[in-house]
Amino acid sequence: MRKYIRIAGLMLLIGMLCLGVANAREITKDELKKALNDNPDVVLDFLRAHPVEIYDIAESGIKAKEQAEKKSRREAQLAKPLTPVIDESRILAGPPNAPITIVEYSDFFCPYCARGAKTMDALMAARPGQARLIFKHMPGHEGSKTAALYFEAILKQGPEKAKKFYDLVFASQAALMKTKEDGLKKLAAEVNADMARLSADVKGQDLAARLDADDKESRGFGFQGTPTYIVNGVSLEGAQPLSEFEEVIRLTKKR
Repeated sequence: MRKYIRIAGLMLLIGMLCLGVANAREITKDELKKALNDNPDVVLDFLRAHPVEIYDIAESGIKAKEQAEKKSRREAQLAKPLTPVIDESRILAGPPNAPITIVEYSDFFCPYCARGAKTMDALMAARPGQARLIFKHMPGHEGSKTAALYFEAILKQGPEKAKKFYDLVFASQAALMKTKEDGLKKLAAEVNADMARLSADVKGQDLAARLDADDKESRGFGFQGTPTYIVNGVSLEGAQPLSEFEEVIRLTKKR
């Protein structure tokens, strides 16, 4: 705040110098505007001399705009919740009848998604039996698409195996960039997946269609990056802290 007051004071001083007056109280808003418009070089020199302060002001403005947009979006979604497709066979964690529904749109090779996965674990641990998590996909490249297919194929064999695979993939992102599908097969074996069934299911058109449907659904909601979540109909974008999820849960309970 002190920086902004200093900037405003300096701009006023520039206006006084341009107008040749000694008392700031003699300057009207229109006079100051005209002085600055008539002396753009002076203004530009001033801006060049205070890059850090100007950057701080711009950054503050961007943050304020983002917060205003988030508030507006949240209020709209509280009034009219988003309605993703809920398929109980895709529940990764939590009971089917849990009062809190979280749909996660993710990419197995996104580092922010790995961070978000840890937050989901913390949320599920903090609210045992109260939340259910459905994991959907927004793969950014072929490698993450292959990982998504392996996950969905393993989910057919049970959520416990799928959750272990989910944890292992996020923990092994760097290694998987090198080992690729061979690495995914190794992780699948570690969770005791039926490898013959997995090999057949990964190639199935139903799983490919599921990934396409996830991507289409997320784009339909206007989501552009991963991870993105829908918590009881309200979206959260990015690897948000646990407190943000708790705030949305609190707000949706009042609805």
